Amino acid sequence: MDSRARFTGRGWAFLGAGALCLLLATWLGRKDVLALALFLGGAPLFATLSLYVVKPRVLLKRGVDPALVTAGDSAVVRLRVRHRSRRAGSAAGAVAVLERVPEPLGGDRELNVQAGGEPAAYTVRPRRRGVYALGPATVRVADPFGLATELLDASERTSLHVAPDPVELPEIRADRLRESGTDPARTAQPQPGPDNVTVREYRHGDPVRRVHWAASAKQGTLMVRQEDPRSIRRLSLLLDLDDTAWPGERQWAGVLPSTAEFEWAVSFTAAVLEHLTQRETAVHALDTRGRPLPRGGEDDDAAVRGRVTAIDDDTAEDARHGLARVRPLPAPGRTAGAAGTGGSSGTAGTDGGRGGSVDPGRRGIVRTVSGRRSGRTAGSGGADPGSVPGAGPETGAGAGADDRLADRFDRDGLVHPVLLVSGDLDRAGAQRILHGTHRAGAGSAVLVASAADRVPDGAAVLEAAGWSVVVVTAATAPEEAWAHLGTGPRTAGALR
Repeated sequence: MDSRARFTGRGWAFLGAGALCLLLATWLGRKDVLALALFLGGAPLFATLSLYVVKPRVLLKRGVDPALVTAGDSAVVRLRVRHRSRRAGSAAGAVAVLERVPEPLGGDRELNVQAGGEPAAYTVRPRRRGVYALGPATVRVADPFGLATELLDASERTSLHVAPDPVELPEIRADRLRESGTDPARTAQPQPGPDNVTVREYRHGDPVRRVHWAASAKQGTLMVRQEDPRSIRRLSLLLDLDDTAWPGERQWAGVLPSTAEFEWAVSFTAAVLEHLTQRETAVHALDTRGRPLPRGGEDDDAAVRGRVTAIDDDTAEDARHGLARVRPLPAPGRTAGAAGTGGSSGTAGTDGGRGGSVDPGRRGIVRTVSGRRSGRTAGSGGADPGSVPGAGPETGAGAGADDRLADRFDRDGLVHPVLLVSGDLDRAGAQRILHGTHRAGAGSAVLVASAADRVPDGAAVLEAAGWSVVVVTAATAPEEAWAHLGTGPRTAGALR
């Protein structure tokens, strides 16, 4: 800890009184008043000297319970202090602690912590997802008479990870789901039968909805359903982390840079994970570079994140907690300062178009771009993404990114429906995603535009390849966007 000593208010009062007594002693010629002046003026100086000689040392420990929370839930922060001095050993008594707390969590806190005793605690209730830094703290240690104090700065910080709170998504009518064979909204659970359902004894942590009551009554103990893995549907969920897709006004998710559009995308991703995994759908959650999205409590080591395991109902909460740490990232081979400059392949092949014939729609908030399988070309190179996925100029870092995505799909056999969540996706970015996901065929996409009258250029590229695209803004309700996924050509590219 860094330290600095200063007089308290009482110490400054003693110094002022000592100076006044010194003037009176000079004027009156009284030795007793002079002695009082020396005592009053010397006491704060002696207190400061004692702090310098004793050298107080404070060990501050901060704990957050729980360290991973969901937005809207509360977490308890506990501060424990051990007060030691170089000469006197352990010291008792309370010390004042000024804890630096971000404004979204309620602002700074002042606490009196009993040294060596029970920890002091305060509660925070984050409303938005992100990673928040608690600390540093300043500990104020005073002499026994309260004339001087030493401020000790504890530079250690503790992170609080806040996961997005998933909203409940509506069910999609079965008659619409039948019209799109690769629609990721096809989440209806297969009807359990004797061929795909077995039962086992209940284990701690099993969802209550899996309890098989008939088998439980027969066996006399709780039994749960265990479906055959062949009956579980699968989905590849892609969250675009390329910062060129999120050009909106900068805001912060704790200490993470973000935009309003990206925060909407993360919240929508969390809602989709929660919705699908509760309906016996295994979700492969990746970014558009082929890397698995982080899990809660997992570090960012490449070896750990290099493994892909499907997210099911048992691991959905862990995956949702991992969304607390995601943020827009510069493309490989491009620095953050060069993002959006157009010097990389991330913007190659773009033009000034608005992405095809798309009606802005009601209120300009939600628009659906149907997947038309016509043979018209997209992009300036005359390529037809519907017949040649990923066609177009691919060089440098962008080409490596789509190769990694394609390698991931090939290595893990991801031939399932694809749901892409992106922002202001350009044509080259859309072509790279089509190339990387060519094994899965057509998919669906939710594109978060920065303005109500803006349609990302990549929407037309995905549409020409047979994808169903929904364009939203950050003001759109996630339930509304989900309800219009997979509507197909019946919407004619617009909501009315």
